[in-house]
Amino acid sequence: MIELDSDNRESIRKLFDHYPCLRGFVAAVIEGDMGKVFVDSQEKPRMALSVLEFHFLAGDPLHANPQQLEKLLQPGGMVIAPTPAWQQLVTAIYPNPLDIDHREAFQVDKFDVERLRQFCQAVPSGFELRQVRLEEVTQFAADLNPYLGYNFRSHEDLMTRGVALGILHQGRFVSGASSAAVGGGKVEIDIHTHEQFRRRGLARAVAAALILYCLDRGLEPCWDAANEPSSALARQLGFRSTGKYEALNLPDDESATG
Repeated sequence: MIELDSDNRESIRKLFDHYPCLRGFVAAVIEGDMGKVFVDSQEKPRMALSVLEFHFLAGDPLHANPQQLEKLLQPGGMVIAPTPAWQQLVTAIYPNPLDIDHREAFQVDKFDVERLRQFCQAVPSGFELRQVRLEEVTQFAADLNPYLGYNFRSHEDLMTRGVALGILHQGRFVSGASSAAVGGGKVEIDIHTHEQFRRRGLARAVAAALILYCLDRGLEPCWDAANEPSSALARQLGFRSTGKYEALNLPDDESATG
C-alpha cells in the first residue's frame, strides 16, 4: 500500500464519491490537508484507506491486501466498512467478533435560518453563547473536550481554519460546538455538553450558532450521530437522516489481531 501526499489525493475522489456517512471527514481527507491516505496504486487506485479519527475504506475490497491492511488499521480504532464485502474482509482479519457501534448519517437540503436563530436566542439567563477565543481554547478543551483540535496542527490552526463556539456559565464552558474536520467547503460538527447541564437546550443553541456560522461563510455543516440523542438533535436542527450504519471497533491489543 502506498501513502499519498496531502497535495496528491485527487485520484481517490471517485472512490469516495457518494460516501454514505461522515462526509465532512471524507472531504477533509481529500481536500483539507488532514489525515492520511493509503492506496493500492498511486495513479489509478482501485481501493483506498483514509485515516482521520476513523478508518474509511473505499473502492473494491478485492484489490485489498489483508496483511497490509491489517498493519495500517490502528488498534482501538473505528472502521467504516461501507459495503458487506468490506465488512466481511475486515472481520476476517480478526479472530474474535468485533464490537459494533450503531450510528446514523445526516444531510440537509435547506436550513430554516429563522428557526436556528430562535434556538440561539433561547439560551437561559446566566449563560453566554459566543465564539471561543484562541487564548480560551485550552480552557474549552479542559471543560468539555480534551480532543478539541485533535485533527488540526495546532490551536492556532484550529482557530484559523475551523471554529469553536461555547456557552459560558459561572466562568466555565458548559456546552460547546466545534469543527472536528474541515475541507472541500464542508465542516464536520462536534458537540459536547457537560452532563449536569444537559436537557436545557444548550447543545441545540450552540449547534444552531455553529450552523449559522457555516452558512454565513458558504460552508456546508455536516452531522453524523453516534447515539439517539444526537440523532434527535440533528432532526430538530433541520437535518434529515440518510440512513443508519455500523462502525466496527478494532481491539485495543495488537495481539488480538489474526
